[in-house]
Amino acid sequence: MASGSQTLKYVAYISSPDMEVLNDATFGVDADPADMWAYLDDATARLKDRHPSYSFTPRLVRYDEVTTEIARP
Repeated sequence: MASGSQTLKYVAYISSPDMEVLNDATFGVDADPADMWAYLDDATARLKDRHPSYSFTPRLVRYDEVTTEIARP
């Protein structure tokens, strides 16, 4: 049985305390994780400047496609 996986994209999110997505960005498969986190850190800092009493949650998510061949029973 053959199987494999492939990364499709990365998505960066910043959520508010009530889990509303306030900022998001999509990055390609060759994006550098350090660059993506730098983007999140910068965007989070700007949100904190505008809303100092809120807390924000940055997240970086990798989307993969997984393929698995199913054997005949």
